[in-house]
Amino acid sequence: MFIVKYKSIFIGLAVVLVLTSFALMAKFGIRQGVDFTGGTVIETRYVADMPETIDVAGLQAQDIRSFKTGTSTYKFISTKSYDELRPVLIEAVAQGKYIYEETQVNTVGPTLGLELKRKAGIAIAVVVLAILAFIAFSFREVSRPVSSWKYGVIAMVTLLHDIIVPTGVYVLLSYYFGAEIDTLFVIALLTILGISISDKIVVFDRIRENLKSGNIKNFDDVVGVSLKQTFTRSINTSVTVILALVALFYFGPEATKFFALTLTIGMIVGTYSSIFVASPLLTVWNKGK
Repeated sequence: MFIVKYKSIFIGLAVVLVLTSFALMAKFGIRQGVDFTGGTVIETRYVADMPETIDVAGLQAQDIRSFKTGTSTYKFISTKSYDELRPVLIEAVAQGKYIYEETQVNTVGPTLGLELKRKAGIAIAVVVLAILAFIAFSFREVSRPVSSWKYGVIAMVTLLHDIIVPTGVYVLLSYYFGAEIDTLFVIALLTILGISISDKIVVFDRIRENLKSGNIKNFDDVVGVSLKQTFTRSINTSVTVILALVALFYFGPEATKFFALTLTIGMIVGTYSSIFVASPLLTVWNKGK
């Protein structure tokens, strides 16, 4: 009952996190990767006389960014095509001093980038709406005191919270560490949606069972008891997944670090909303009807 009693604090914190995320997006913007903008990614491996640093100051005017991905590899990202980027790279970076080879080349055309962006937005929207319909149908047997479709609406609202907050954090990662919105980020958001809704359905299902039993008359008490019954399960499940993601972040390849970090943040935010936001919102809506 502690969560239900102080629901205004927990819901208020969720609202603050969402508004802060929107503020970060407005201030810093969202840096999109070549998956969405089109361009070229060239990863190089130096096989002899590895330089300590690579001076790319002269390349900034050519819209080329560079960062080190390992002890002997660098990644160069540009909105230019491969044919435009490679000669500049050879001239400015190699300069005949270092022996290197291209280990990975990815090129995305601007048309394909726009198509990927459109499909990513559609995928997220379809998933959220499908979840809304599924929950409304599944909870049709318990339409009192809260209508079944309200479970779906609250689930959808909290799911938006679960992807907006990690996106806000990702904006900071983009600004300070060069993270980019790419297909891996979209996959991370879709994974967060799937895991988070599973947690919420467990709590909602417990509320449904307690309502059907009729042993508890007050709806706030039903929600409080249901949260108590599912609290340990939700925490344990999330901690298990987070431990795996932390291992992936520290020991996995460089390319998946931001992916693992985004999922970790999403798991924490999703668990918080499942326990402290979604079910308490049901009590708020029930009293406000």
